[in-house]
Amino acid sequence: MSEKSRNLPDKKRIYCNSCENETNHILKGEHSSRFYEEDDGRLLYWEDIIYRFWICAGCDQGTLEYCYTMDNMVDQYDNQIYDYTYHPSRKQQHIPLKSFRNLPKKLNGLYKESIDAYNNKLLILCAGGLRALIEGICVDKKISGSNLLKKIDALTSILPKNIVENLHSFRFMGNEALHELNPPNRRNLKLAIEVSEDLMNFLYELDYKASQLKKEQSKKVT
Repeated sequence: MSEKSRNLPDKKRIYCNSCENETNHILKGEHSSRFYEEDDGRLLYWEDIIYRFWICAGCDQGTLEYCYTMDNMVDQYDNQIYDYTYHPSRKQQHIPLKSFRNLPKKLNGLYKESIDAYNNKLLILCAGGLRALIEGICVDKKISGSNLLKKIDALTSILPKNIVENLHSFRFMGNEALHELNPPNRRNLKLAIEVSEDLMNFLYELDYKASQLKKEQSKKVT
């Protein structure tokens, strides 16, 4: 390992999944490997992989840190730059699973699998799951059409036209992911998940919640 790559700190602040905050972590152990290529004794290329085991100073939960660097990963001051990956993955980048009381079981399963795929960085699977979720909603609401394009267009019977037109982005995103194996970026997927959650709340939860409120109010009147 190079002298530069030995200058990693033995204490640092990392987001702790248990404390749900960035906390001080103490280094408990590490293991490193170097891969390199030489030509007549001259070093042409090298890369370092370092595994570091951290313990949260607040709750004692362990985290494995994967550090990667190579010869040309330096900043303008010639300081070594590292890529970091943490296991388990950090939950501050996760989307929490929402509860839908009146969502049909199959649709709820699709929704949960899509969230799991997103949180595990399986972006192609997440995009495919969201596409299937929209198609599943069409089927559940008995929206007819020979393909998903026509089914989405027919959603104008239960949704505003401007919302329906924008739902085609789910179809485009899913088709590109599944047929061309091009993963969408996480920001677009996060937005698509938020839209699907709003859609399910409108179609399955809003009427129930409003009726429950009406019942509670009628009890007070009587």
